[in-house]
Amino acid sequence: TGSTGEFYALDWEEFKQITDAFLAETAGKIPVQVGANWFNTRGTIQRVNYTRDKGAGAAPICFPAWMKMRQVDYDQFLVDVYEAVPDIALIHYNVAHTKKLFHGQDYARVATRVPTLIGTKAAMTLNDFMELMVNAPELIHFTGEDVFPLSHLLGAKGMYTSWFMMNPSFFHEYYQMCLNDHYKEAVAVSLRLVKWHEIAVRPLIQKGYLHATLDKAFVEIGGWLPGNRYTRKPHQPLTDEDFARQKQLTTELMPEFMSYR
Repeated sequence: TGSTGEFYALDWEEFKQITDAFLAETAGKIPVQVGANWFNTRGTIQRVNYTRDKGAGAAPICFPAWMKMRQVDYDQFLVDVYEAVPDIALIHYNVAHTKKLFHGQDYARVATRVPTLIGTKAAMTLNDFMELMVNAPELIHFTGEDVFPLSHLLGAKGMYTSWFMMNPSFFHEYYQMCLNDHYKEAVAVSLRLVKWHEIAVRPLIQKGYLHATLDKAFVEIGGWLPGNRYTRKPHQPLTDEDFARQKQLTTELMPEFMSYR
């Protein structure tokens, strides 16, 4: 129920159905979080409440993104969600697509007003991430796959990733390299990921494919998860031609992505 799950295309009943199915298999067995994003405060609170009631331990939320807001409104959004549902951990999905990227000073400003905010998905440059670690080191920050070794050295605790859907074992081993201080090997992997992204993914982004349209293609490339690359309209999936080209380049540059079974 995040970007990959096309939360923006789910109505309320569908959100509940997906959340119910997921938490029925996971709640109480492993640490679980469920994305609770919506286009206004009321809808976000409704989803956070539901995930809490069904057994999720945390709820990632993003800022309502239709219109840019004042700084005080962004702060108040986080406060309102906390005050409405104070007994579940919150993770801020901090991405520029919401028209507002929070920095370390922003989190420091709202920290005492949103005490259940435990972490962030930090979709930002390394320079911005360094500022984040300076001014909000008490939060748990997750960064992208390609920059994780450097981010981990700075204090990141994990990756937010859709690429793992091609080969989870590969990314678990990559993560363990950093935990075990094998940074030279991890950086070598990071550079391969950057090269793959530049050659196989960025041209698709330049064509206008984003988020779920790419993530669903990763699922189909990996081949081990049920599903396909098709997305709900108005967002169109990769064409057969674009998908075939991406799959070919992935086979050449990151064959590990095709080997998980």
